[in-house]
Amino acid sequence: METAQFDANFADAVVRSFRDDAIRTAVLIDDQFPTYLQMRGAAVENEFEEVGRAANLYGFFHQRGLICDIENWRKPDEADLDLIDKVRKSDLVVLDYQLGVGGPKTALEILRHLAVSAHFNLVVLYTNDSLSKVALSAAAAMRGVATPDPKLVPSAEVLGEAEAILDREEFREVDADGLVAYLTRGETPWKDDLQAAMTEADMHLRSLRPLTDHVARSWIKQVSGGYVPVDGPLIELRCNLADASTIWIHGGSCFVAVVDKQKAGDDQAEGIYVWNRIGAALRAWRPNFYRLMLSDIQNTLELEAVTDHEAWLDDNLCLGLGLYLLESDDAAAGKMEGGAVAGSAQSLIDRFVDLIRRRLATHVKITETATSVISARLSTALGPPRPGETGRHVRARELAHVAADAACEWQEKVLPAVNAFMISDEFRGGHITTGSVLRSGETDYWLCVSPACDLEPRATGPVLLQLIRLTKGPSTDKYSTGEHIVITTQKGPAVLTALNALNRQPSLKVVLLPNGTGVVREGAAAPVLTGWFASGMAPSAFDPVIGAPPPAAAEPVIEATAETVAEPDLAAVVEATPGAPVEARQPAPAAHTGGGIAFTVVAQLRGTFATRFLMSAGQHLSRVGVDFIDL
Repeated sequence: METAQFDANFADAVVRSFRDDAIRTAVLIDDQFPTYLQMRGAAVENEFEEVGRAANLYGFFHQRGLICDIENWRKPDEADLDLIDKVRKSDLVVLDYQLGVGGPKTALEILRHLAVSAHFNLVVLYTNDSLSKVALSAAAAMRGVATPDPKLVPSAEVLGEAEAILDREEFREVDADGLVAYLTRGETPWKDDLQAAMTEADMHLRSLRPLTDHVARSWIKQVSGGYVPVDGPLIELRCNLADASTIWIHGGSCFVAVVDKQKAGDDQAEGIYVWNRIGAALRAWRPNFYRLMLSDIQNTLELEAVTDHEAWLDDNLCLGLGLYLLESDDAAAGKMEGGAVAGSAQSLIDRFVDLIRRRLATHVKITETATSVISARLSTALGPPRPGETGRHVRARELAHVAADAACEWQEKVLPAVNAFMISDEFRGGHITTGSVLRSGETDYWLCVSPACDLEPRATGPVLLQLIRLTKGPSTDKYSTGEHIVITTQKGPAVLTALNALNRQPSLKVVLLPNGTGVVREGAAAPVLTGWFASGMAPSAFDPVIGAPPPAAAEPVIEATAETVAEPDLAAVVEATPGAPVEARQPAPAAHTGGGIAFTVVAQLRGTFATRFLMSAGQHLSRVGVDFIDL
């Protein structure tokens, strides 16, 4: 197959997946559009300037079987967060750039809200203004603006000295290409011109970054009509402003097609015109193969009814699930602790999600799309490899839509990233379990290898946790040896060695958790666990710990405070765990003596990898998780 033919077929699949199959609801937002009820009333022609356009768009979406609504926020305070949240739930948003006296501010705030939301939205940014200027302001608003480092903000004195230079046309007038480079890649192409101008003026600064950043911020303010985008977090942005008929912006959960309104006298119906412009922008976008697959999965999930599946809702099954959630009469009487309730609920959710996963994994339409796209790509001619690359590398770049001239760090970045995806995930749930990855301090990592059934938060009291000590390994190691795990951190993928390369044995430790394994949530803090390394402990340390239940909060925190239990002496517990391959009398680090040691829960291994290291720790006969119900 010719590459051009493949690209055309792939673009057709993108339009089908992101427009035709995905759009079920639409909302039109324009201060000159009457609402549906106002359209049926009298005198709307005198109050609204675009009644015909609104009626045509509404009629088109109605004919396609889409649920459509119209909002005409004519005052800035009408677009409150509750109404914006209503917009977020619509698959397609046709948004006027200038909304009444508020100007572009409301539209830009809506775009930012959609970009950082969890729901994917298609937006038509409809305007009579300059398309390039509108697109730049939308891109800046969606991306956000980083809070400037006070050390990098140019002083009033520096700005005064550089005033004549900054007032030159090349720095005063917006450079569209340069601003796109800044918003999408963090580049400042005007730096060299600025340096040359300052050298010519005999001005010398220790760093040009404050001024180059000042130029970018002034351009953003200029294209946004004075509106300043909100400070971070920054989201990754892609856009293309080269062709006025296919201007698109993609950032976070939002794809925007910037479209000029039809002029009076145009023959094409408004609805068809907008629909076709969405398609043209999507064709020009060229998302990679993997994003297309995720879109198909999302569409299928929204169409498939998972709440009314007879095999899942049989009365006998539902009665049995009640026994699963309530393991005792005390639990039925409402005496379960919060952590135990959360643990039971999470386990039930996991089982339902696994059933949904299997249905999606074998769904004919999703499989056929993936198969046809991969087969078609494999039938095209291979592009030229870069030095050191094989055909595998070239095909991988083509599937990911990474430019042929882009340098790919396969060993140092690509392999760690894909292995982190294969091996681990973000930590979630009500308690730690087999495969939870912990960190103490900033550099020491640990892997939980206690059986999951021993970690269920069924009662209060101490729990012994068996850990494998992990060490950081180089990213160039072979992953197929089974010695490593990879997790995603804020600084990127971290490659950790779990087994000794010589004897393939783990380094095992035991930690006491005085208050069990259940998690609570405390603000925006990362999940935290406090305990003590086993170094000899009296049996009395196993007496139940009584304390107030932890407060509900936003992020998971596994808590066992030093105030509730004295620092233990662990010999009896180690002896009471026959065959446990621990290092006896391992003291807690000096920095934590008397107060326990804090662990941050940083990741969760996927099930097969968690079981693999559970076996490495000698738990060959362990029962992993609850797998049967008894009365």
